[in-house]
Amino acid sequence: MTPNQNLKAAREELILKSRPFSKVECDFGASKGKFLSESASLNPTVFFAGIEGISDRVKRGNKKIERLGIPNAALWRGWGKESLDELIPDGFLDTLHVSFPDPWPKRRHWFRRLVNVSFLEVAVTKLKPDGVLRLQTDHLGYFAAMKEQLLLHGGWLETSWEDELQRPVTEFETIFRAKGDPIGRIAVKRC
Repeated sequence: MTPNQNLKAAREELILKSRPFSKVECDFGASKGKFLSESASLNPTVFFAGIEGISDRVKRGNKKIERLGIPNAALWRGWGKESLDELIPDGFLDTLHVSFPDPWPKRRHWFRRLVNVSFLEVAVTKLKPDGVLRLQTDHLGYFAAMKEQLLLHGGWLETSWEDELQRPVTEFETIFRAKGDPIGRIAVKRC
């Protein structure tokens, strides 16, 4: 089964699960669901949807969410910007998180990087008019490329990284900070 095969049906599940909550956020590339589950526990009035390409991580993350009795989080299996487009209705998200995507550091592989103009085209349609896109990476070359892609796409305004919600540290951020690696991060909204 392809990673995105069931996402149209999952969209209805997401809409139903998120209906009782005041806001909806998406953790794109949720890995094992640490940031997702901790965010949901810290912010019980917000629904946190996760998209992850590796099915074992999705299963383990959802089992953890169920075991901890977290009603405002769920993970779905999906790959690439197409999964965001299939799962998330237009104008649905208050915040979209993209944390530590694969940097594909070799120049010949840059075409594989997630954050590019075509990804931003999809992302902007999924955000509410005042929605926020939060990008972070430990690869400063990729961070510069992310900012360049935001400029190329156009219509984004940098906003404060801090907001009214409690934000846990991602699994990768913990690893990179322990190594002393700098983290590039930017939060933007449509202008």
